[in-house]
Amino acid sequence: MRRLYVQRWILELAAFLVVGALLSLSCRTDANWDLQNYHLYAPFAALNGRLGADYFAGGFQAYLNPLEDMPYYMAKFVLFPHAPRIVALCAGLPFGFLAFVVFQLARTLVGEPWAATFAALTGLTGATTLSEVGTTYDDILTAGLVLLALLGVVRFWRHAVAIAGGLCGLAVALKLTAAIYVLPLAGAVAIMAPARRDLFRNAGIFTATSALAFTVGYGWWGVLLWRHFHDPVFPLLCGLFHAPLAPRLDPHDVRFLPRSMGQWIAYPLYWIEGRSFVVSEEPLRDPRFALAWLAALAAGVGLLRRRMERPEAPTLALWWFIVVAYPIWLMVFSILRYALPLEVCTGIFVVTVLQRRFARATVTRLALALLVFCLVTTKPIGWGRIGYGESLVEGKVPVLPSGALVLMRGAPLGYVVVRLATSGSRFVNMQDLALDPAEQRIVRRRLARSRPAFLLTNRPVTHAAPALARFGTSVGSGACRIVHSPVQRSIELCRIRRDPKQVESSHRKQFAREAEGSRWSG
Repeated sequence: MRRLYVQRWILELAAFLVVGALLSLSCRTDANWDLQNYHLYAPFAALNGRLGADYFAGGFQAYLNPLEDMPYYMAKFVLFPHAPRIVALCAGLPFGFLAFVVFQLARTLVGEPWAATFAALTGLTGATTLSEVGTTYDDILTAGLVLLALLGVVRFWRHAVAIAGGLCGLAVALKLTAAIYVLPLAGAVAIMAPARRDLFRNAGIFTATSALAFTVGYGWWGVLLWRHFHDPVFPLLCGLFHAPLAPRLDPHDVRFLPRSMGQWIAYPLYWIEGRSFVVSEEPLRDPRFALAWLAALAAGVGLLRRRMERPEAPTLALWWFIVVAYPIWLMVFSILRYALPLEVCTGIFVVTVLQRRFARATVTRLALALLVFCLVTTKPIGWGRIGYGESLVEGKVPVLPSGALVLMRGAPLGYVVVRLATSGSRFVNMQDLALDPAEQRIVRRRLARSRPAFLLTNRPVTHAAPALARFGTSVGSGACRIVHSPVQRSIELCRIRRDPKQVESSHRKQFAREAEGSRWSG
């Protein structure tokens, strides 16, 4: 029986992976803004030893752990460089994995087959989840790991605490935003403990395995960042580690945080209006969180007035996971992509609340009505796609001389660097240079040498003139070549003219000390 059970799981997983791959294939090639900025550049830099050579070529996100982006990069540029449809099929596998986990979680907590199916489909068709199928945002894979940990806790508690801790630590290592789910998962472990002795023992196991998995998944990258910048999370926490080459930046994005007391209390009711920059850069409409918010309110009132029986431990663990993770997400990010593990569980959450108030047949009908209502009212996010006959960089690209220094102005340009980079070339994003830190001294010293220098920009060249003037450089007329791309129409690579005397004079006046720290200063 156990062998048949495992075989059924394997067959179901294979079926879901096929569905995810085909769904991704129907969506065309991913071309989202973050992919253009760093999702391709970060693994490229890590695999080609450019970590200490370039400077913020993909923004500060290019220094995040690139491990999660490497499979897509390898498939696109190494394994299947001329087969974009195969790359798209591979990119859909994480969604298939997530769908498998969500269906297993629904069966465990809902029980009734049809109600469980409707509940799982309600979450998996959310505006964020569907829009990210086949993309490099990595929220789907992270959600799969987090929810697999939750599934292990609520279904195989006694035998899965160590595995759940490992999955949680790995998720955080791959994407630091997953740290908001550590406390909710730890609480689920505590809820499932049948005795206090088990509680403390398994809390220790969960903590230890989480820390070990995080160390394995992130440690190698933290060591590399320390070697180059003396900061294992560069450029984050640069004040704590006194990283010499870290610009003064605040990576905390506050554009999506609630703006009023009403939004803090009932934010899900506000993003069903379909406006942009309310939990997302793009406009979206999704009622799932609003329905889950109402269900949580009804469950809280029912439990307080004792009109609802306390749910069994697995259901209570799910409720804890959602009710605790949501306010943490709200206070830290309020970016809907980072709440994807919660979005795919909204259907399960609502149906488990309905089961406490209605008969089995009624719950199944209500679950179907919930699914239909969400499908009709949802407006998915559009992140940007291109056809299979297109490439992010098209045609011949200019060939950089060996040892060229390329100053960058504008974003996103990381995907262009992947095509332009040559042996010994270095890319420096002037937008992230502080007013007077060591890195400006390095740029001036390099410009003073007899190396060819260029400007890479996706803005009018005149916008870069003030920044270039600080280094005693400028762009001459007719010195630019266009880099063709279907997602951006104004990318240019321009040869820079320099006045060596002016550069050296400015260098001596403003910077007396030699740069310290990173290999980039060599």
